Amino acid sequence: MSGTDRAKGEDQADWTGALARARSHAPFLADALDKQPELGGLLAAGKLDAAMTLARAAGHGEPEAGAALRRERLALALTLGIADLAGALPLAQVMHELSTFADRALDTAIRDAVAQRTPGADFAGFAGIALGKQGAEELNYSSDIDPILLFDPMTLPHRAREEAGEAAQRIARTVVQTLSARTELGYVFRVDLRLRPASEISPLAISLLGAISHYESSALAWERAAYIRARAAAGDVAMGQAVLDTVPPFVWRRSLDFGAIAEIAALTVRIREHYAAGQQVGPGFDLKRGRGG
Repeated sequence: MSGTDRAKGEDQADWTGALARARSHAPFLADALDKQPELGGLLAAGKLDAAMTLARAAGHGEPEAGAALRRERLALALTLGIADLAGALPLAQVMHELSTFADRALDTAIRDAVAQRTPGADFAGFAGIALGKQGAEELNYSSDIDPILLFDPMTLPHRAREEAGEAAQRIARTVVQTLSARTELGYVFRVDLRLRPASEISPLAISLLGAISHYESSALAWERAAYIRARAAAGDVAMGQAVLDTVPPFVWRRSLDFGAIAEIAALTVRIREHYAAGQQVGPGFDLKRGRGG
C-alpha cells in the first residue's frame, strides 16, 4: 500500500464511530480500551502512527518474554481493530501487521527459550518455519499459528549433560508455553504443531536431516500443499531458509503421475466432506472452514 493510499484512508476514517461500535458490540475491544486509555486517546484523535508506535512498545520493560508479548499483542489488536473499523487501513495492511507480529513473537519465544537453557551462548540452530496464513502473511485477528520447529544438532546450544535433540524438545515446549499460556491479558497465539512431519509419532522439534529425509521419501499430498506458503520466519532464519531451499522439487514436482493427481483430488474431497455442514452460506456458515474461508 502506498503512503498516499494510506493517507487517504486516514483522512476519511471514522474514528469516533469506530470507537462507539467497538464499545457497543465488541467486548474484547471494549475491555482493551478500558485497560489502555492512553492508546484509546490516540485513536480517538486519529493519530494512527503514534498509536502503532505505542502499541509496539507496550511490552517494553516486562522482564518475562510471554508477558511482554501478551501486552504488545493486546495493544496491537486494539489499534488495528479500531483502525480497521474506522476504515483507516485496508485489509491487506491489517493482515500484514498481524503476520509481522506473529513472526516477531515466534522469534522472541524461540530466542528466549534457548537463552533460558544456555545463558550467554550465541544463538543458532533453531528455526520456526511459518505455514498457512502466517506463511502467506494473511493472519486475521483470531488466527492460530502452525509453525514447524526445526533444529540443527551441530549448532544448537545445549547444556553439557544433555543431547542436542533433548534440548530441542525442551526448547519447543517452552516456545509453545510462552505463546499459548493464558493470563488476565489473554494469550499471544494458539500454537498448532500438527503440520510437522509425521506429527502422530514425531517429536515437537524436528532435526534438519530428519525433516529433509521425510519430505524426500514419505511425505503426503497435504504436506506438499502445506509447504506452498512456507516461509522461514523466526529464530535461525538462515538455517530455516536452507531447508526451504531443498524442498522445491518435493513441493513443485516437475511431473505428476495419475496416482499423485488422484491423491490431490482425494484430499480436496476429504476437506469438503469434513466441513460440509458449514458450506451453505447463511446461519451457521463457518467463515473459517466454509467455501472461501
